[in-house]
Amino acid sequence: MIEPRPELSKLSDYVPGKSIEEIRERYGLNRIVKLASNENPLGASPKAVEAFHQIADSLHLYPRGDAPKLIDSIAQKFGVKTSQIIIGNGSDEIIDMIGKAFIRQGDNCVGITPTFSVYKFTTLSNGADFIGVGEGEQKASLEDLAKAINAKTRVAFICNPNNPTGAYYSETEIRDFLKKVPQDVLVFLDEAYSEFATADDYPQLAGLLDEYPNLFINRTFSKIYGLAGLRIGYAMSNESVIKAMWKIKPPFDVNQAAQVAAIAALGDEEHVQNTRKMNAEGVKVLTDAFESFGFKVLPTQANFICVRIGERAKEMVAFLEQNGMIIRGLTSFGMPEHVRITLGKPEENAFLLELVKKWLEA
Repeated sequence: MIEPRPELSKLSDYVPGKSIEEIRERYGLNRIVKLASNENPLGASPKAVEAFHQIADSLHLYPRGDAPKLIDSIAQKFGVKTSQIIIGNGSDEIIDMIGKAFIRQGDNCVGITPTFSVYKFTTLSNGADFIGVGEGEQKASLEDLAKAINAKTRVAFICNPNNPTGAYYSETEIRDFLKKVPQDVLVFLDEAYSEFATADDYPQLAGLLDEYPNLFINRTFSKIYGLAGLRIGYAMSNESVIKAMWKIKPPFDVNQAAQVAAIAALGDEEHVQNTRKMNAEGVKVLTDAFESFGFKVLPTQANFICVRIGERAKEMVAFLEQNGMIIRGLTSFGMPEHVRITLGKPEENAFLLELVKKWLEA
C-alpha cells in the first residue's frame, strides 16, 4: 500500500454548503433557493457574461499564464505595481501557494478563530501547526493574535470581514497589529468580502504595501463580482513575496474565460453598486426579522448574517432543506448553535422568513 504523507492524518475533509442538485435529488423538490455559500444572487456582472461569450471561439488556445491585461487592470484600480500582483484559481489556490512558498515543516501559523477553514488546512498540510485565537461569536482580539506569534511563526491569517461571523477590524486595529508583527511574519489579510463593507473605518490598505513588506492582501472575484464558477482570485504584496509565489504558481491555472470575465467585471461599477444596495437592504430585513423571532444576529460587514439559533439550529437547517431553502449550519466552524445566511434577492429572503415562521409554529 502506498502511504500518504503523515501530515494528511491531521486534516479533516472540507465541508462545503449543500448544492441545489443535492437537495433536489434528496427531496424531489422543484423550487430550491440556496443562501449558503455567499454567492451573488444577482449573478455575474453582465459585462463579464458578455466577455465570456466573446471568447468561445478561442477555447482551444492556452491562456497566458502571466495574465498581463488582467494584472494591469488590477494594478490601475489599486494604484500598485504589476510586479506586486499575483492571480490564482480562486483565493483557495492563492492560500495554497502561500503554504508552498513560505510554510515549512515545524513552523506554525496563527489566525483568528472561528474563520475560513482553508487557512488551517494549508498550514497543517505543509507540516506546520495552527494556533487559533478566539472562540465562538466573540470578535477575536488582534492584540491576543500578536501575542500568539513566536519565533516559529510564518504567517498570521486574518479574514476581514470575517467568515462566518461578519465581524471586521478597523484600519486603526490593522495598523496597530502590523506595527507589532515581526517583519519575517507574513500578515495574510483576506478581504474576500471587502466590497460589501460599509463601515467608515473599514481599512483601505493597498497604499501600505511599501511601508509593510510583510503585508499580503488577498481578494476574489467570486463574491461581489459573481464569478465563483470561474474560480479566480488575486493578491497584492511586496515584490519579493510575489516573485517567490510566481515560482510555484501552476502555469495555466487561471483559464482564459476567467481572465477576460474578470477584466470586464472590474469595469462594471453599476453591477457592484446594485449588489451593494440589495445586500444592505437584505441585511436590515433579515436582521429585523430574526431579532423579532427572538434570535441573536451578529453585526455584519459582509454579504451574509450569522444568527445564533440555539440548540435547535441543526433542526432548523434540516427543516429548511426539506422545504427548499439551503442555509449553512456552522458546526464545522465550531459554532453548532449558529447558522450563516447569505443575503438573497428580496423574494428569496421572503421565502426564507416564511419557512422559518413555519418551523417556529411547528
